[in-house]
Amino acid sequence: MREKTKVIESTESLGNDLAGVMALQRKLTGMERDLEAIQGKLDDLRNEAEKLAEEHPDQAEEIHAHLGGIQEVWEELNATMKRREESLGEASKLQGFLRDLDDFQSWLSRTQTAVASEDIPTSLPEAERLLSQHESIKNEWDNYKEDYEKMRAVGDEVTQGQTDAQYMFLAQRLQALDTGWQDLRRMWENRHSLLAQAFDFQTFLRDVKQAEGFLNSQEYVLSHTEMPSSLQGAEEAIKKHEDFLTTMEASEEKITGVVEAGRRLVNDLNANSDKIQEKADSIQERHQKNREAANELLSKLKDNRELQHFLQDGQELTLWINEKMLTAQDMSYDEARNLHSKWQKHQAFMAELASNKDWLDKIDKEGQVLVTEKPELQSVVQQTLEGLQSQWEELESTTRAKAQCLFDANRAELFTQSCSALDIWLKNLSGQLQSDDFGKDLTSVNILLNKHQMLEHQMEVREKEVQSLQSQALALSQDDAGVAVVEVDSQQRRVTDSFSQLQDPLNQRRQQLLASKEAHQFNRDLEDEILWVKERMPLATSTDHGKDLPSVQLLIKKNQTLQKEIQGHQPRIDDIQTHRRGMSPGKEEVDGEWQSALEQRLVVLRESWAQLIAETDERHARLVEANRAQQFYTDAAEAEAWMGEQELHMMSEDKAKDEQSALVMVKKHQTLEQALEDYAQPIHQLANSSRTMMTSEHPER
Repeated sequence: MREKTKVIESTESLGNDLAGVMALQRKLTGMERDLEAIQGKLDDLRNEAEKLAEEHPDQAEEIHAHLGGIQEVWEELNATMKRREESLGEASKLQGFLRDLDDFQSWLSRTQTAVASEDIPTSLPEAERLLSQHESIKNEWDNYKEDYEKMRAVGDEVTQGQTDAQYMFLAQRLQALDTGWQDLRRMWENRHSLLAQAFDFQTFLRDVKQAEGFLNSQEYVLSHTEMPSSLQGAEEAIKKHEDFLTTMEASEEKITGVVEAGRRLVNDLNANSDKIQEKADSIQERHQKNREAANELLSKLKDNRELQHFLQDGQELTLWINEKMLTAQDMSYDEARNLHSKWQKHQAFMAELASNKDWLDKIDKEGQVLVTEKPELQSVVQQTLEGLQSQWEELESTTRAKAQCLFDANRAELFTQSCSALDIWLKNLSGQLQSDDFGKDLTSVNILLNKHQMLEHQMEVREKEVQSLQSQALALSQDDAGVAVVEVDSQQRRVTDSFSQLQDPLNQRRQQLLASKEAHQFNRDLEDEILWVKERMPLATSTDHGKDLPSVQLLIKKNQTLQKEIQGHQPRIDDIQTHRRGMSPGKEEVDGEWQSALEQRLVVLRESWAQLIAETDERHARLVEANRAQQFYTDAAEAEAWMGEQELHMMSEDKAKDEQSALVMVKKHQTLEQALEDYAQPIHQLANSSRTMMTSEHPER
C-alpha cells in the first residue's frame, strides 16, 4: 500500500496539459481497481486477525496493533487517492475549457473571414446562392450560441477571484471572445443587408429586361405600321391595332410594376439607387411614349379609314358614271319605228341621273366635312371631288345632247309615238284602277298596297313625260310649218286630260285599300285577342282546388297572377273596342257580310272577356273557401295531436314515493291544467269556424 501511495504521489508532475491529464486519469483508473483488490484482502486480514486473537488471547493486543498499522496505511492511501482525484478533476476541467476555447475562437475567426467577404453578385442566381450561404452562416451561428453562453459561464467561474497572470490572460481572451462574438453579429447583419440589396437589385434587373422586351416589341410595331390603301385594309389595320392595344394593356401592369418596384428600392436607399432610378425613369419614359404613339397611330388609322371610305365611294361613283357614259354616248336611233322606245328609255335614263345626283352631293358633303375636320387631307379630297364633278358634268352634257338629237331626229313622229304609247299606258292603268279586288286577308292587302305604290311612282314619272309632250307640242306648232297644229294640239290635250282624270281614281283606290287593310288588321286583332282569352279560360274554370293547405295557397297565388295578367290586358281590349267605334263602316270595299262577321267576332270577344273575368273571380272565391277548409283541417289535426299528447300525460299511473316527488307531480298537473285552460280558446275558435262553414253551406260541409 505504501508503494501505491508513492505511485500516486509521483503523478504530481502530470496534469500540466490536457494530454498529461488524460494519462493521469488512466493511471488513476487502474489504481482504483487495485484499491478494490486491496480492500478485499484487508477484509480477509481483518477476519483472520479476529480468529487469531480468539485463538491466541495472549497475542491479541499485538495482533490488533499490527492490524491497526495496516488500517492507517490503508486510510493514508485512500486519502492520497482522493486528493489526487480532486486535483485531477480541476485540471481536467480547466484543460477541457481551454481546448473548447481554442476551438471556438478558431470557428469564430473562420466565420468572420467568410462573413467579411466583399464579393458582390453579378446575376440573380449568384445573388440567390450567396444569400443562401449567408443564411446558413446565421443558422450555424445560432447553433453555437448555446456553446458560447456555456463557455462564458465556465470562464467566469474559472477566472473569478484569480489574480495569477495566466488567469488574467485567460480573462482577456474571454473579453476578446465577447468582442469577436458581437463583431460577428454586426458583420453578418451588414453583409446580409448588402446581399439582400444586391438580390433586390438583380431581381429588379431581371424584371427590367422583361419590361424592355415588351417595350422593344411595342416600338417595333409602332414604327413599322403603314397606312393601308384600301377600305378593307384600313378596317383590318384598325382591328389589328386594337388587338395590339389590348396586348399593351395586358403588359402595362408588369411594366408599371417594375417602375414601382424600382421606386421602392430607391426609397429604401438601396446601394444601387442611382442605377435603379435611371432604369426606372427610362422604362417609365419609353412606356409613356409608346402609349402616346399607340393612341396617335390609332387616330391616324381611323382618319385613313374615313379617307379610304370616301375614296371608295368616289371610285364606285366613277365606275357608275363611266358605265352610264357608254349609254349616253349610244347614238343608234336611225330607224323611226323604234324612235319612241329610244326616247322613253332616254327619258328614264335622264330620270335615273337626276335621282342619283344626291349620290354626288352626298360624297361632296362628306368630302367637305372631312377637309374641315382633317385639313391635312385637303389635297387628296379636293382632287377626288373635282374629278367627280367634272365627270358628272360631262355625263349630264352628253345626256342632254343625246336628248336633243333624239328629239330633233323626227320630232313629229316622236311626238305621235309618245302620245300613243302614253295613251295606251293610261288606258291600262284605268283598267287596273277599276278592279274590285281589295284583298282577302292582311297579307294580300299589303301586296296590293305595294303594287299601288309602284303605280303612283310610275304616275310621277309619267307626269314629267306629259309635261315633255306639252313642250314638244308647243315647239312643233311654232317651228314646223308642215305639221298639223290642230292634230298635235288634240293629241296633247287628250293625253293630258286622260292623265288628269286618273288622279282621283288613283287616290280613291289608295283610300279603299287602306280601309281594307284597316278592316283586316282589326279582324286579325280580334282573332288574336279571342285566342288569348281561350288560352287562359281553362285556368279560370279549373276545378282543382288543392288537396292540402300548401297546394291551395299555391293555386290562390296562380289565380291572383292570372287576375293581374287580365287586369294588365284590359287596356288592349278597350283599345280594340274604341278602334271599332272609330272605324268608318259602309265603305264599298267592306260589304255587309264582312261587317256582320266583324261585329259577331267583337261580340264573341266581349262575352269571352266578361266570362274570363267572372270565372277568375268565382275561382278566387272557391279557392278562398277551400283555403278556409284546409286551414280548419290543419288546425284541427294540430289540436287532435296536442290533445292526444296531453292525454298520454294524464293517463300516467306514476305515484309519488315521498313528499318531494308528490309536490313535483302536483306542479306538473297544475301546469297541465293551465295548458288545457290556455288551449280552450283555439278549440272554441275551431268550433265556431266549423259552425260558420256549416251554416254558410260550405262545399265541404
